[in-house]
Amino acid sequence: MAFTIIGVDFAYTLSSLLVLAEKGVTDFKLVTPDFQAGEHKAKPHTDKCPFGTVPVLEDNGFILYGIAGFRAVTFTCLRLTLEAESRAIARYLADKYRSVGPALIPEHGDSKAWALFEQFASAEQANFDHFVQVLIAQKHYNPMRRLPTEPVIVEYFETKFREKLDIYDVILGKQLYMGGNEFSLIDIFYMPQIGTLFKMGEGAFVTDRPNIKAWWERVTARDSWKQYATQATGAK
Repeated sequence: MAFTIIGVDFAYTLSSLLVLAEKGVTDFKLVTPDFQAGEHKAKPHTDKCPFGTVPVLEDNGFILYGIAGFRAVTFTCLRLTLEAESRAIARYLADKYRSVGPALIPEHGDSKAWALFEQFASAEQANFDHFVQVLIAQKHYNPMRRLPTEPVIVEYFETKFREKLDIYDVILGKQLYMGGNEFSLIDIFYMPQIGTLFKMGEGAFVTDRPNIKAWWERVTARDSWKQYATQATGAK
């Protein structure tokens, strides 16, 4: 029976859509609420996600939801944060369809493979997402919402983000993908936000680092990404 994803075809919902594309799963519906009308803040949506956010997965009575909201960085600056619940949906789908398509997560019972998977998954949240979300909010979402962009915040997080990316460039000089030498869900966790960087005209964060650039060229050559590249990066 078909299941439903409530969300959009970019940003954090995209990670789940990429999993499904990798697995060749098409028997699902993507439903986008009318955000301008506030559908996501009213019933029946809040019966599924009490926080009034997306994405939400509905699978025959089973519901998973993502958390999106604004967290204050300073008294005048807000940043968008979407945390691990969105990844939970992607993890669920990767496990549900583990028997088809490429293996995106380790085999059950392989404790060493899972330890490495969790290591690299944690690195994405602590060393990438923590920094890129602030920059995306400051330079992309704040202007859209007529909120101020704080130069001090931008400068600080750009400096820290570059330092982290330099380390990633070293890592990707030793392995082909973010989670090892095989494409996995770890790579998918990175892809939506890097796509947004390109949409913002900030692709140099990637292209200035040869090993990250080579990794990005590998992952964006996949058919799954090509299905959503226009929405993800704004490229025509």
